Amino acid sequence: MAYLAMRTSADSEASASTPLTPARLLSAPLADLLAEVDAEVLDAPAEYDAFEGVALKPRSGRIQIVLPKARSAAHRDVMARVLVGRLLGTDLAPLPASLESRSFGGAR
Repeated sequence: MAYLAMRTSADSEASASTPLTPARLLSAPLADLLAEVDAEVLDAPAEYDAFEGVALKPRSGRIQIVLPKARSAAHRDVMARVLVGRLLGTDLAPLPASLESRSFGGAR
């Protein structure tokens, strides 16, 4: 089973001036989407290659999407979109049973 994790500050939630729609989340070029939500993708250390990814929203600053570098570009693209969507509360279809999503620190 693969795991996703999301962590936000309990006092601060990511928000956009306009809610992020599923259509926009899935169709926008990833670079545009990340700029729109003030996020960046960072590489996880090599020892975390079995890990799928994490979205971090510090009290201040950009959303950080941390993904294993060993994954394909397509995989990283999809995981970044899933993590951004979940963190921002975008209504997404349920994730496959093999992919579990957990939130920590007051995130949805």
